[in-house]
Amino acid sequence: MIYFSSIILAAVIVGAVNYFFNFAAFDFNAWNIVLCVVVSLVAVIAIDGLFATLVRWICPKKWFTVEKEGFAASKKECRFYEKLGIKKWKDKVVELGFFTGFRKNKIADPNNNEYVARYIIEANYGIGVHVAGMIFGFLVCLVFPAHWYSIGFPVGFVNMIVNSLSFMILRYNLPKLRTLYRINAKRAARREKTAQAEENKSQTA
Repeated sequence: MIYFSSIILAAVIVGAVNYFFNFAAFDFNAWNIVLCVVVSLVAVIAIDGLFATLVRWICPKKWFTVEKEGFAASKKECRFYEKLGIKKWKDKVVELGFFTGFRKNKIADPNNNEYVARYIIEANYGIGVHVAGMIFGFLVCLVFPAHWYSIGFPVGFVNMIVNSLSFMILRYNLPKLRTLYRINAKRAARREKTAQAEENKSQTA
């Protein structure tokens, strides 16, 4: 609720600033401003959706594999996010994994390394999607080019902030996921080694 309220509040602020400061300059009336802001919001959502689709289905899968460690935040970066209070607000940010059929709001099967690997891959894709949204969301400035600086740019900036929140959460969570993946892999290797030893023992008995 807080997440959506923040977006609505930002839209109201953009509209109010345009009403009080650009009303005379552009011969705007209140309904013109509301229409422009709403259309820009819809447009930036569509832009995000377009580039999310391109990242998810067009970009090579090899860019987002488990082996790509660069998606995870460093210890220094994690500490920076913690100073921003990420532990307090990360659960309030909407998680959009339902669009791809894989939710990332909790680890449902931590002992299953196939599941953990899928989680890491989906998080990697998510980071790519949100980076694209932060960059290309500013194409919304082209919707009303005459008012790009008063409507398009502020809407693009809000979109960048919204995407950056999810970006930070995914990067913050990835180091723990990768550690879990390594622990599961080592545990599986030990089990396999033990099973092989028992099998060899039974064959020689």
